[in-house]
Amino acid sequence: MNLVEYLTELYDYNYWANKRYLAVAETLTDEQLFRKQGHSWDSVQATLVHMMSSERMWQQRWRGEKGEFLDPKDFPTVASIRAYWADVEKTMRAFLAEQTEETLQRAVTYTNPKGETFTLPLWQMVVQPPNHNTHHRGELAAMFALMNVPHPEEEIIQYFLDKSGQKRF
Repeated sequence: MNLVEYLTELYDYNYWANKRYLAVAETLTDEQLFRKQGHSWDSVQATLVHMMSSERMWQQRWRGEKGEFLDPKDFPTVASIRAYWADVEKTMRAFLAEQTEETLQRAVTYTNPKGETFTLPLWQMVVQPPNHNTHHRGELAAMFALMNVPHPEEEIIQYFLDKSGQKRF
């Protein structure tokens, strides 16, 4: 498997897992969706918007644009998050489809929101959004558990078992 294939598979897993957690969020009451729970982004809604926003920001950086965070207030429902994220996913998949082993090795320089500038090979940045989302899905799982809301397992092995037909989750 080459790097392009690996990254495509990684994003397939990422979107599989994200959609499972969006489906859980769709079952929440507004009170549960916006309940402040003390995690890094406080609520389920704010965490989902942060995940989507960060993924979008990385894409902006790769294109040499200034990355900007989305405002959670602009996404009052899970449906609004799901709709916007579908566009982020479409753009990401198109970006990945354009990549080659060579383009993924090119150095990309970006500046983070703190004004710090860094340079890394593109592929190292491309693995960041799925890794970041895994972290925040862990926080979502904790929030769901604190509210006694059932939620699926979303570890990558679950994705591979589901994809291979050995176990449906």
